Amino acid sequence: MAARDPKPEILRLEELALLVRGGDIKLPRFQRPFVWNRTDMLKLLDSIYRGYPIGSLLLWNSSQRLTSERDIAGFQVGEEGRDRFPVDYLLDGQQRLTTLCGSLFWQGSNANSIWNIHFDLQNEVFLYPKDADVISLFPLNKLIGTSDFIRQCMKFDHHLNGALYLGRAEQLLRALKDYKVAVVKLGDMSLEEVAPIFERINSTGRKLTMVDLMMAATWSDAFDLAAEIRQIQASCDGAGFSGVSDQSVLRSIAAAANLGVNKEDIQRLRSLPPQKLREAAGEARDAMIAAVSHLRSELGILDAGFLPYGLQLTYLAEIYRIRKEIPAEMRKKINQWFWFTSATVYFGGASTGQISKDLAVVRGFARGEVAGLVEAGNADLTRLLFDRFLLRNASSTTFALLLNIQKPSKNLAGQPIDASHFGVKSGKLYSSYSPTALSHLNLAKVFDPYQSSTPAHPSPEQFPEHLVTPKIVDAVIRNDVAAFIGARAALISERLEHLAGCTATYRVPGALDSGEQEDDAGDVDD
Repeated sequence: MAARDPKPEILRLEELALLVRGGDIKLPRFQRPFVWNRTDMLKLLDSIYRGYPIGSLLLWNSSQRLTSERDIAGFQVGEEGRDRFPVDYLLDGQQRLTTLCGSLFWQGSNANSIWNIHFDLQNEVFLYPKDADVISLFPLNKLIGTSDFIRQCMKFDHHLNGALYLGRAEQLLRALKDYKVAVVKLGDMSLEEVAPIFERINSTGRKLTMVDLMMAATWSDAFDLAAEIRQIQASCDGAGFSGVSDQSVLRSIAAAANLGVNKEDIQRLRSLPPQKLREAAGEARDAMIAAVSHLRSELGILDAGFLPYGLQLTYLAEIYRIRKEIPAEMRKKINQWFWFTSATVYFGGASTGQISKDLAVVRGFARGEVAGLVEAGNADLTRLLFDRFLLRNASSTTFALLLNIQKPSKNLAGQPIDASHFGVKSGKLYSSYSPTALSHLNLAKVFDPYQSSTPAHPSPEQFPEHLVTPKIVDAVIRNDVAAFIGARAALISERLEHLAGCTATYRVPGALDSGEQEDDAGDVDD
């Protein structure tokens, strides 16, 4: 086995925890922040106590001096070994190992701390104590130190259940000290060499993404991609647009660096110096703020969840990066492009070549070199109309957005609708208003919160805001599938022709009542 080959080991949890506390295992700053909630932490400890598997850890033994975390939610780590190299950087398993270290070695005084975890010796459960003076509650930070453990156990001497509590305390100690974990250690390779390993792990189902990869590959004391992403997301939140994904931000940073937005293009960020990366992040931040403001004001979108494709935000931000002021005629073309690409599930399954071609068109449009963003032609609405309604899909997301921007004042039963619902993406806000055989399709849906079990029909003044006509209502009452399809599809097509600025067409699938329409192509990609 070569010196740099991955080396599997089996280590006890106590050993690992002590190595983290002593600074021999470091938590690199480029890792994702600690995000587990209290329930996650208690479940992990319960799994360890019961001997359930908790997965392996991945370490990288390296002489590179990377900044590592010193404080995680009030828990201090790794001070003693801060000047010792080589060191093991924890690449995968941060949430698990931090939970263990924090609960065992926390020395704080805030009783509400996430690290103040106790074990109920009576009921054998981990919990956050409401009253730490209960004799059966054993604080985990008194478990590992011998003198602490003895003093804590002495409290059981004269208690009725003292023998039971002592036995379970010893069982707890053995469970946490002796639990064995598989650890894979990578040899002393460069950060550039380690980065593709993230990618390989991701390809086999682990939750490490391209964003994680680039956080690792671009990190330096002068540039922190994770911090830049959080700052851009916070700026978008401040502009009234929430839910922007890490992936969308990373793409925009790559675009702002005059790179492409495919995976291979984004990886070229590694070769840029920190100054160029900071400049690209700054340009991306300004562009994304302008882009989300456009989405709010021009298209009525308040949350990234209503974007059928994350690429739409990337391209829109690139337009605003290149051309700061967008005249009204260009804004109109942008809006038509958005509705055309959404309604036709244009980006569903797009190849890297197509994405690169589209980016070139976007840049040419922003510079005034290209007249429009899409070639003139028909918009095929077949998927938009006849896909099964599932909000994880681009076609259903588009249809839901089309309903939302009508901003109906009342639901079908005539109850007033709270305007805050228009910014919420939830299948519970939509009901079927159609013949029974079509109820599973996009075409059947209306924006109808507070639905009751009693079927209701909209009143005539509500027809426009629910995209309904007298013919549609009549078809629903008569349960006439053909009449309903003809009337509703025509109305939706007319609406999309107005929004997308093109001619709309569609094909009616065969067995509409089979419920077997494909529903996986064109999924929302972030």
